[in-house]
Amino acid sequence: MDLRDRLGAVAVTPAVVAFVASSRARERPHRAYAALRRLDPVHRSPFGFWVVTGHAEASAVLRDPTMGTDEHAHDVSHLHIGPVSRLLGRSDQSEKGPFLTLAPDLMLFRDPPEHTRLRRLVSRAFTPRRVAVLGEAIEGLTAELLAPLAGRRRFDVMDAFAYPLPARVICELVGLPPTDHELIASHGRDLAVGLDPLPSADELARADRAVVALREHLAEPIRSRRERPRDDLLSDLVAVAEDGDRLTADELIATLVLILIAGHETTANLIGNALVALDDEPAARTALAHDPTLAETGVEELLRLDPPVQITQRFPGQAVELGGHTIPAGSFVILGLAAANRDPAVFADPDRIDLARAPNPHLAFGAGAHHCVGAALARLEARIALPALLRAVPDARVVRPLPRRRSNLTIRGFRHLWLERR
Repeated sequence: MDLRDRLGAVAVTPAVVAFVASSRARERPHRAYAALRRLDPVHRSPFGFWVVTGHAEASAVLRDPTMGTDEHAHDVSHLHIGPVSRLLGRSDQSEKGPFLTLAPDLMLFRDPPEHTRLRRLVSRAFTPRRVAVLGEAIEGLTAELLAPLAGRRRFDVMDAFAYPLPARVICELVGLPPTDHELIASHGRDLAVGLDPLPSADELARADRAVVALREHLAEPIRSRRERPRDDLLSDLVAVAEDGDRLTADELIATLVLILIAGHETTANLIGNALVALDDEPAARTALAHDPTLAETGVEELLRLDPPVQITQRFPGQAVELGGHTIPAGSFVILGLAAANRDPAVFADPDRIDLARAPNPHLAFGAGAHHCVGAALARLEARIALPALLRAVPDARVVRPLPRRRSNLTIRGFRHLWLERR
């Protein structure tokens, strides 16, 4: 029996609307995710797109090579939401600003063979060795940022720690001066809203300004690395080549923008979301602070519980059978990563923190060909930063009521989050 027949259109439509657009759902989304998953883990919304909230189904889509991410390769005229059509490139080229013009060159939105080529080139520069050697720098930056917090009774942990740390690490990795971290932090937030399925005109305008600012700011460092390469990621990206293939100028800018978003936004919001979750479970908070054996599994669990990236999207290149439904080729499919991460069919007691949970097949970084290229760096930063922060201010607790979450659908996190010593 169809979901509408079982529940009625009045019941289904508000649930889907809440999932997509409600600010209330953004504040407390997991109840809405669970409701959608229980009702139908593969649901065709009244707006014409599909919402996948089951773990098995989302995992299958992420690993399916016929499921693409190239938004410009599909007709979305059947969708009944204007902003979606605008974001997916169905407006006139003259209406597109710098962000939507840049978007087709983002590796996130490329399918094979273009995605395979770009990922291969970027991976040759973004090596595990280069990430691993950052461990000592991350420890030093963590200690430097935490030192002044020990004497404060109340502080905004996002401004003082969660945003500056990954921004400075990205500066270190890419080869930009440490003073650039504020520029990266501010523009990273503006670029992240451009990844949403439903950005407002104001959000797209901010993303446009961020692209222009970063393009202008990166022009001189790129020129300099072409003339005098250094031992940094920017030099590697400028020089990287395989069989005579190189990143074009637009691809280079798009790749740097993606690294700035992925390398900064993921870690910053992981820290903020984790602190709120741990504040609700003091025993887990204490354990993570003082038991070094929990750093690895604990970070994985916090990624599962409230991931910084809540959703992603796919377009089937051919009709696909999923969860008892046939999804036509070219459909717009929203994957609820956060919903899948609390699927009770996979995770026992999914709403509770289990810092030693294993196995933990969460989808916080996606899966398959588009698995997050910055995942290793985000994990390394969190494993160092979170326990250190909890030890540095053991008596600090999250100030309630919580501030409103950022307006993003894709990225979940706080712009500000206050801690207070007790």
